[in-house]
Amino acid sequence: MNYNGTIYRPPVEANTLLLPITEGCSHNSCSYCNMYANVKFRMLSLSEVDEFLSEITKFHGSYAREATRIYLVGGDPFALGTKKLLARIELIKKYLPNIKTITMYARTQNIATKSDEELIALKEAGVDDLYIGIESGLNAAMRNLGKGYDADDSKTQCLRLNKIGISHCDLLMLGTAGRGMASESARAMARLENEIKPSKILLNTMTAFKNTKLNEQILNAEFIPASEKEILEEEREFIANLELEGTYFWALHPFDSVRIDGMLNTHKEKMLSKLDFAIKTIGEKNLSRVSISGSL
Repeated sequence: MNYNGTIYRPPVEANTLLLPITEGCSHNSCSYCNMYANVKFRMLSLSEVDEFLSEITKFHGSYAREATRIYLVGGDPFALGTKKLLARIELIKKYLPNIKTITMYARTQNIATKSDEELIALKEAGVDDLYIGIESGLNAAMRNLGKGYDADDSKTQCLRLNKIGISHCDLLMLGTAGRGMASESARAMARLENEIKPSKILLNTMTAFKNTKLNEQILNAEFIPASEKEILEEEREFIANLELEGTYFWALHPFDSVRIDGMLNTHKEKMLSKLDFAIKTIGEKNLSRVSISGSL
């Protein structure tokens, strides 16, 4: 079987079985993203999913048969209707009967289209640990990112997931509000995360890729990116204001200049100290650097 496009998955799912469900992204309009620029969104048919599962069991053998977790590949698997998702989950359990947790990317808008009853059915089928592009706690920044929803929308849908018992892993980006907004952005992100209580926070730094709207905005001086020092100060204030006991914090992305991770209830001070050291000692040249890159 061939897959159209690059396979992306969260770094923390490095050892998880991967199963293609969709290609591309149903939204594909975020200002900073070129991951699916040339890939048309489509749902893989049941027969295609069946064939991929057959290959997974053959290739991975006993590891696949004993696996308890699987990640559904694609920029937007949660765009599928509940019946279509449940039909694919039924196939998964036919081939991989020990699977207990089914995880994937889920846009805020696609959570909103599902009723509480549908979310409960998906939870009972094993859907959990949804990866959600929260990105920012500021509505204005979200509009500029072209997400198609704002921070208030994300809050509403994540609280629905919490009530039903579906955990969520929140993807956030530093620098989304631009120069001079580090403190306001950090405090807004912290307020939002403290309210919606994710199981994990995955943090990276916004980067302007070639052939994206964000890169054009920077070149035209329509958006002034934060300096590296501002990015580090935003991260430091964000973590300092988090009040989450059971949340894992991950900031080990290649775009993150300071690599930190740990449980917020036990490693928070250590992470803050590392950021303090970086802010005080990093060279002036690096402090003024902005994140602009060609491709992912």
